[in-house]
Amino acid sequence: MRNSTFIAIGECMVELSFTAHNKLQHSFAGDTYNSLVYAKRWHNELDCYFISGIGEDSFSNLMTEHWQQHGISDEFALTSGNHNVGIYAIKNDTNGERHFDYWRKESAATKLMSLIEKHGSEPHWPHFDLVYFSGISLGILSDDDKARFINLVTRLKAKGSKIAFDPNYRPKMWVNKAHAIQWLEAAYTVSDIVLPGTEDHQDLLGHASVTEIVDYCKKYEVNELVVKAGKQGVYAFDFGQAVCHVPFTPAKVQRDTTAAGDSFAGVYLACRMANKDVQSAIEQASGAAGLVVQHQGAIVEHSIFDVFRQQFTQTL
Repeated sequence: MRNSTFIAIGECMVELSFTAHNKLQHSFAGDTYNSLVYAKRWHNELDCYFISGIGEDSFSNLMTEHWQQHGISDEFALTSGNHNVGIYAIKNDTNGERHFDYWRKESAATKLMSLIEKHGSEPHWPHFDLVYFSGISLGILSDDDKARFINLVTRLKAKGSKIAFDPNYRPKMWVNKAHAIQWLEAAYTVSDIVLPGTEDHQDLLGHASVTEIVDYCKKYEVNELVVKAGKQGVYAFDFGQAVCHVPFTPAKVQRDTTAAGDSFAGVYLACRMANKDVQSAIEQASGAAGLVVQHQGAIVEHSIFDVFRQQFTQTL
């Protein structure tokens, strides 16, 4: 019996973070990549792949080594001879909130669709059980490539892949709100599982309640809608019908919110792939996110996360 396959599509970048002494240390991160790492950690039996563009630079080589160290295959990564990987720097304030600077324009990941076409790789891809992408996966692409990307996801869905999407709205990545909404709706149309935060819908569409978000998503026939509503907790719906509500449990401390949503998405999707019910999947995903915000950086040290996972799952 083969393992279930989970692919994430997007951009992994060099992460530069400030230490306590205002020096820089590097790692690698990106929203869908972070989710994939946490999915693999929560359910090691998943076969996880990251689809992205990378370069021939030294950071690209270090990046793929980082993927492999975290159990993520680079089999479907596509190499550009003309573009390198993107870089971002992150600094946290005393409340754990993030401040970013980016150097990602013209990165290899932004050329993904051209690289797929150039390498002729899509026909050789195996069946993927779950395909995950985000608003950032779309936002880094040109509009022509956004359309090609949606068509790619549509083809994968037609072949039997389940599609999951997190809006992860970042205003600076879009011309204006109307531009972002256009592609949000295109993504919702092809997705089976959608994981919006109330802030995404509030900022983009002025939705002030979970009910408004649910009503909006009904026209896209989203099978599985999981709304992250901050201190209100998490609400889940099946074709618009309420499934459960999991209350918010605050972390002991909030040191770095960088990958809170990413870890939630990865663990939630991993649990669903392991046939956990929606409520159990939300509880486990919320627990993981609560741990992640207590630590600096997008990817928590493996040993710390493993101890937490073992202790947490034993209590279920």
